[in-house]
Amino acid sequence: MKPNTIMITLAATVLLVGCGPSEPPQPTTDTSVSTTELKKEVKDAAVATKNYLAGSKDEFIATMNQKLAECDARIAELAAKSEGYKDDAKVRADQALASLKDQRGKLNEKLEAFKQASANTWQDMKAGLATAMDELEKAYENAKAKFN
Repeated sequence: MKPNTIMITLAATVLLVGCGPSEPPQPTTDTSVSTTELKKEVKDAAVATKNYLAGSKDEFIATMNQKLAECDARIAELAAKSEGYKDDAKVRADQALASLKDQRGKLNEKLEAFKQASANTWQDMKAGLATAMDELEKAYENAKAKFN
């Protein structure tokens, strides 16, 4: 072969290989993150999550405190109403009030434990506390029905 033929064949081969299907160009920006930067980002995310959960916990505690205050006021109304009762009616009213106050006290103990709970455990305790509040409200309604 002549040198021109070799050059032409070589050039044609390079052109054919260069014109074949290719992958899209990759971005040239460096997106690598150092270990220190990654640890900082993870720590920041954990702190943000903890702050969000704490806010939700604080909101839940405020709601429970408000419900307990309302319940205390309603129990006090029943107690005032029972002062005019006599004999057997007074005994039943006092028993109902004692039961309500006992249940309310237990709920308060649960709320105090809830306040001390860690971010990992308070979500589990939340459902139990809400259920206890519902039970106290039902007990109040049952006791109230006996006062009428």
